[in-house]
Amino acid sequence: MDLKGFQEILLKSLETYTKNKVNISVTLQNLNRYKQLSHVQIENLKQIFKQLRNFTRNSFFKEAINILLVSISKRKSAKVLAEFISDQFRLNQLRTDQMSISRKDNYFLGFLKQTVMLLIKSDTSCLTGVKIVIKGRFNRAPRARASSIHFGKFSLQSFNSRIDYHQSTAYTVNGTFGVKV
Repeated sequence: MDLKGFQEILLKSLETYTKNKVNISVTLQNLNRYKQLSHVQIENLKQIFKQLRNFTRNSFFKEAINILLVSISKRKSAKVLAEFISDQFRLNQLRTDQMSISRKDNYFLGFLKQTVMLLIKSDTSCLTGVKIVIKGRFNRAPRARASSIHFGKFSLQSFNSRIDYHQSTAYTVNGTFGVKV
C-alpha cells in the first residue's frame, strides 16, 4: 500500500466515524528523510540501548525511544515530547490499579531522566540541553509538587539561543499533571 492509498483509507474511516460533521485534514511527514547515521553513531546508539536494557519489557519503551530520538535530532520537536509525556501519565493511571500508579509514574520518570541524559550526551543530538518540568500530585499526595529534569546547558536569558517550548496537560484520576518542555 502506498502513502496516498493509506491517506485515503484513513480519511474515509475518520469521516465515517465523525459522520461528516467535522472537517479533517491530515499532514504526513517523513521525519527520517534527511537523517543518515554514520557507523560510529549507530554503534553509540547500540551502547545506549545496552544501558537501557532493563526498561525494554515496558509497554512505553519502543514508543519512548522513537519519540526521544526524533526529539533530539529535529528542531521544533518539543510539542511531540510534551504530548508523549502527558499521554504516558494519563495511560499509567488507566492501565494499573490505584496502588501501583505511583510506582509506574516514578519508574517512567527514572527512565526519562536516564534516557534524556544518555541521548543528549551522544553525538547524534542536535540539542545542547533539555529542561522538562512536571507538576502534579505524585504518589497521590495531598499537595502537588514539581519534578524537574534538566540536562546540558540552555540559556534562558540570551536572545541568541533558539528555544523550543511546549506545555501540555494530563488529566488523571488524581488530578492534573502539567508538563513543560
